[in-house]
Parts: sequence; C-alpha cells; structure tokens
Amino acid sequence: MNKQLQELTDATIKEIRKLEIVLPEIYRDIFYTKAAELEIVIEESDKELALIYALKKIQTLKSETEKSTSILKESVSHAQVAIANKDNAALQIIEENMIDLEKKISLLQQELYIDELTHLYNRRWLFEKYLENDAFTEKGSFAFIDINNFKHINDNYGHLIGDKVLYILGKVLKRIEETQAVRFAGDEFIVLSSQHSTSELEKILHTVNNNLRATHLKHDEKTFHVDFAFGVTTFKKRQSFKSVLEEADQKMYGYKKSIK
Repeated sequence: MNKQLQELTDATIKEIRKLEIVLPEIYRDIFYTKAAELEIVIEESDKELALIYALKKIQTLKSETEKSTSILKESVSHAQVAIANKDNAALQIIEENMIDLEKKISLLQQELYIDELTHLYNRRWLFEKYLENDAFTEKGSFAFIDINNFKHINDNYGHLIGDKVLYILGKVLKRIEETQAVRFAGDEFIVLSSQHSTSELEKILHTVNNNLRATHLKHDEKTFHVDFAFGVTTFKKRQSFKSVLEEADQKMYGYKKSIK
C-alpha cells in the first residue's frame, strides 16, 4: 500500500495546492478521485488508514514549508539590521543559519520530488519542475518504459521481491548519463533527455535491457530475470505531455508485441 500511497499523495497534494480553502471533505473527495484516476484500489479496511497517511504527510510538508519560510523572512530581517549596524559577527551567524536552512529545504524538496522506493524523480517533479502547464519547456527525447510480466513477479515471488525489482531498475536508469529518470506509476518509468537523439536513447535502452535480462535474480531456490518494453519518441517545446506519452506508449506496446 505504501508505494501506491506515495504516488496517490503526490497527486492529491498537487490538486490541493491550487485551492485557497481546503476542508476535510475536500481532502477526501480529491484523494478518492485521484485514487480512481490512478486505478489504485484501496480496500475497505484500509481506507481510513490510507487517508490519514496522506493527510499527515500533506500537513507535515505544509508545516515544514511554513517553518522554512518563516525562518527565511526572519533571517532577511536580521541581516538588514546587521548590515545597517555593520555587525560582522551577527552576519556570520546569519550566514550559518542560512546554510542550515538551505540543507533543510533541500531535504524537503527530496521528500516532495523523489520517489521513496526507487529514488528517482516522481510524477510531482515531472509536472511541477520539468513541465509547464502540462507542456514541455524544451525539446528532447522521451522514453516510456514498462516492466514485462511484473504482475507475474508479484504473484509468484511476492511484493517484497517486486519492490526489489523496481529498486534495481530505478538504480540502473539513474546511471544513464545526460538523462532524467522518473517513476511514473507502478512499474512504469519515463526517461527524458535533451542531449540524446531518439536513436541514441533507443540504443542505450537496448543495452540496458540486454544487461538486465542477462542478470539472474534469485528468490529461495528459484531464479528469474527481468526485462522491460519501451517506446522512444521526440518532444518539442510547448508540445503537450499527453500527446508525447500516447505516442511513446503506442511504440512501447509495439515493442511488446514484437518480442512475444
């Protein structure tokens, strides 16, 4: 449940940030609407626990953000006084405080934009930092990746092994130079590059896939391998994310059919 809650919470937070007033009923409505959109099934017995998890995380992030903003304003005010009084000792203390604040903000950004399991960027980063109004801000190459037979892995080896597979793929994708990798949803990933052409990115992913397929994973006395299907396309400045995703998705399914 937790890995899906991470994704669900990110989507809920994105919608909530657009609102000026948010009542508990609105939290609940947005939470379950996003769950339906992401096709995340929440068992009846888990509903309250899931909602509490999301609300606590939202509240924590809100509290930490407000605290950091307050500290920043206070530091600026103190700095103005110190500069006016030419108080170098006070300025030194303020500089140290600002460095600590920068570290805290960096950790907060990691919490907001990094997927908990794979340590890749998450959907929130993609839509809030890489895209603008759900459109690309530059041109480049786009790859959509889906792990083959992932349900079979979960069903036969358990979700802990499934999580390990996701972690391994995340680690591999993160190593590709001059790219940004995103865990988009479940066992779906996106790789973005403004440096590689589509043919270069395809070649890289074929190599990654072959190496991954040749690596035998072991659980108890059973061994198995993991590979993925992918589709690569281009994106242009101001092109909609949805249209690029649909094109890459079609190519990815064409790849799946070709290997059956």
